Amino acid sequence: MASTAVNQLQSAFQETSPLVDPLGLKPIPEDTRQRFLRFKLSGENGSLLPLETIAEVLQLESIEILPVPEVPAHLLGVCNWRGEILWLTDLNVLVGSAPLWNQKPFLEQPMVIVVESGNRKIGLMVEHVEDVEKIAPETLHLPTELDSTTLAPFVMGYLPNHSGTVLDVDVIVERALQGPP
Repeated sequence: MASTAVNQLQSAFQETSPLVDPLGLKPIPEDTRQRFLRFKLSGENGSLLPLETIAEVLQLESIEILPVPEVPAHLLGVCNWRGEILWLTDLNVLVGSAPLWNQKPFLEQPMVIVVESGNRKIGLMVEHVEDVEKIAPETLHLPTELDSTTLAPFVMGYLPNHSGTVLDVDVIVERALQGPP
């Protein structure tokens, strides 16, 4: 008897076309929004990085950073990350702003965004990480060539009404690693 009921259910499912919605609902459109991590850069919350370029976000104790002598000012040193040596860069300094260490109150546990570009990884030290946001690609505007700020070479695009600036991880990693030996 039980097998007869199972056979009837199976035949009922096979007869129902998978393209027809029995409730008459329309299919949910595909979500094409991209995910970005929002964080503070130079005291502003309007900086974003594409989530697919981020390997991890972590908080470091300042004693976990091993300083390296004779490197550019934006390179703070290295740390152990998953058994690998990870270069740490002060993203504020790299883009031409005041160093994180000059901020008040003093950051004892800065946030590190580990980003990947190709097979290279670096840790971007930032003041604070906000949240992950979904953004429709059509709302992202390309940067204008007239922008002469020090941040301009690092900008991939921006959101209107000062909602945020999307940074180019490939450019950040390239510029950050130009200095180490």
